[in-house]
Formats: sequence, C-alpha cells, structure tokens
Amino acid sequence: MDNRELLQEQFLEAMSNDELVGFGRIRKREGCSELCSLGVIEPERLKGVGKQLVRALIQKADEPLFLVCIIPEFFIPFGFKVVSEYPYAMQEKLDYCISELVVPETYVVMKFEGNDA
Repeated sequence: MDNRELLQEQFLEAMSNDELVGFGRIRKREGCSELCSLGVIEPERLKGVGKQLVRALIQKADEPLFLVCIIPEFFIPFGFKVVSEYPYAMQEKLDYCISELVVPETYVVMKFEGNDA
C-alpha cells in the first residue's frame, strides 16, 4: 500500500456492523487523480465490497483518473484500460511501486475511459 501523503478526506470506507471491512483512496496528483490503496479484509473478499468501493471512487474523482496495479483484469470491467501514455505523476507512482512495493507480477498503469460496469 502506498502510504505517502495520507489525508483522511482522500478515503472511502466500507463498513459492516460498525467494523471496517474495506477502504479505497482517491489521491489528487498533478494533472490527474489516482485511485489507490484499495483493500478489503480477507473474510469479506469476493462479496462485492471492492467493486462497490471502485464504483464510488470513480464517482468521487473530478479529474482524469488513473491507477497503477498488478491485477488489471479486476479494473477492466469498470472502464479502465491499460495505457502507455500518462501524466508524469503516474510515472512517479509506477517507479515507486516497482522499486518499493516489489511483487512478482508486472505493474501496469490504467486510465478510466468510461464506465462499462
């Protein structure tokens, strides 16, 4: 999770019985917004919580919306497309992920291009 420049107002929370079960973040970047820090606690996964959060975060964004991820297939149904051209802020995020959040999968940058879901 990218824990840089955290501000409470950037986050949406998913609650169940007064318990936090998921969260997501829209981070304002230079020239765009970034959907990031999406998470759902393990017992609540595969129940639609992440999908609800993504839909709500898309509605919250007021600039072109991008994200960096390793699971593009999750975001494609919402209207995100893998792109090779993006604002410098997203290149910085991609570089951060590759160097600091090392995983065996390949990171990609995606842009919201229309709501398909």
